[in-house]
Amino acid sequence: MSESNLKATVEKLVSFGTRNSLSTKGIGEASAWLKSEFEKLPGLKVEFHGFTDPKLMRDGELVPQRNVIATLRGKTRPDEIVVFGAHYDSLNLTEKGNPDAIAPGANDNATGTAGVLEAARILSQSEHDRTIVFACFSAEEQGLIGAWHFAKHLKDSGANVVSMLNNDIIGGAKDDDGKTLNDRSLRCFSAPPQDSDSRRLARLAEFVIERKFPGFSVHVQDAVDRPKRAGDHKSFNAHGFAAIRFIENIETDKLHHTAGDVIHRIHFPYCARVVQADIAFLTNRASAPPAPEGVRITDGTLTWTPVAGANRYLVATRGEGLGFESFMETDRNEVKATLQGTQPASICVAAVNEKGCISLFSPEIALK
Repeated sequence: MSESNLKATVEKLVSFGTRNSLSTKGIGEASAWLKSEFEKLPGLKVEFHGFTDPKLMRDGELVPQRNVIATLRGKTRPDEIVVFGAHYDSLNLTEKGNPDAIAPGANDNATGTAGVLEAARILSQSEHDRTIVFACFSAEEQGLIGAWHFAKHLKDSGANVVSMLNNDIIGGAKDDDGKTLNDRSLRCFSAPPQDSDSRRLARLAEFVIERKFPGFSVHVQDAVDRPKRAGDHKSFNAHGFAAIRFIENIETDKLHHTAGDVIHRIHFPYCARVVQADIAFLTNRASAPPAPEGVRITDGTLTWTPVAGANRYLVATRGEGLGFESFMETDRNEVKATLQGTQPASICVAAVNEKGCISLFSPEIALK
């Protein structure tokens, strides 16, 4: 994990002046540079995913767009895909109507893009069971458009996307006096309800990251995103895929989408911690076994079908809150499961393989 790499990538993206998807300069240069950086890494298939959209017009003409896609093929389950994405475009709303206005987009979202590139550099050095797709999306600022077209492409091609992680605003912003606003926690947004596939993915992210990095907290949010805000994970949700968003805990909202979203506002030690969390989650997700199936409670005993490749299981309970409340480990495919106390609770189970990778937790079952 290289903090200096993250900073260098953010500096380069900021240097284009703007990455507005409708700009006459900047966005094309940024996409070409990102593609060239991915091409330096071993084992990646790198390509542009081109598209046009009627929402993206300049002077009455469609403006062609390019997502930058780098694919690391999985070894044993290549048809199962983990997508790690971030939008690389930027926006300056203080000069509406001028797509070439200065829009550094250092935190929103050069930091997230730098995280995707750095994760690709590290993860491409080893093999993984599932395929990992590293994606840098265009036109997020105009309505999550680049991610929507890529998710549609995956859906239309029958791709088996098992999860999508979106990095958006992870720079650990500093306030006007240079004080760091984020240090050791981040927010994770996912589509409700509580038993949705995306919310299950968010709980897995919380568990894996906090287990790997004690003292670093992942706060699962009870919403798909902040009020009246959105990110590219929603485009994947719209096509039926489980997807979550990582974002710093405290934002400097007044700077986003202005010329003031500059690099000296970023706290790179925090940004590096988030990318370490990204890598831990992706490493786990890319080589974890399938989630247990056939989970049921009979006469107070929770049982499930043994999972191929699993050498133990994690059983988790959750009360009325967002997160798990207790865990236990077992090498069997059954445990006693009875309600402790009078408050509503549910139970679920995950498989763990010899690498220590943890599957998604199964859908929850109410305890009685």
